[in-house]
Amino acid sequence: MNMRLLTRWLLPVAALPAFFLGGLHFAPAASNAWRSWFPPPEFVSGDFSALQAAAQSRVVLYATSTCPYCAQVRRLLDGAGVSYREYRIDASTAADAEFRRLDGRVVPLLFIGQRRISGFREQAIRDALAVLPAQ
Repeated sequence: MNMRLLTRWLLPVAALPAFFLGGLHFAPAASNAWRSWFPPPEFVSGDFSALQAAAQSRVVLYATSTCPYCAQVRRLLDGAGVSYREYRIDASTAADAEFRRLDGRVVPLLFIGQRRISGFREQAIRDALAVLPAQ
């Protein structure tokens, strides 16, 4: 009877921490595999005209002062001669609030025409600029 009680309760109780520790060990690998099998889209299409009208620019950038990828976006836009409106979310609480309202999770966050691009995706940015109507 004691052996049955031991295997009935002790084994599941001991297995729980083992499964927890195994999950901690294998979760990053599973997450990386998931991202490689199902990569996020290069951009999301939408109507961002209200945002662009408020910014008085068809290209809107949410960035931080210290982000190296944000600096790369600035160089890319400046090099292409594109005028844009930049909001520094680390320097302005209003910009940070707007970034959060837009469900911003990473910087740089770019709105180019009808495209929302999260992160530095050079080819996606160049493609969006190429289809942006001349003004």
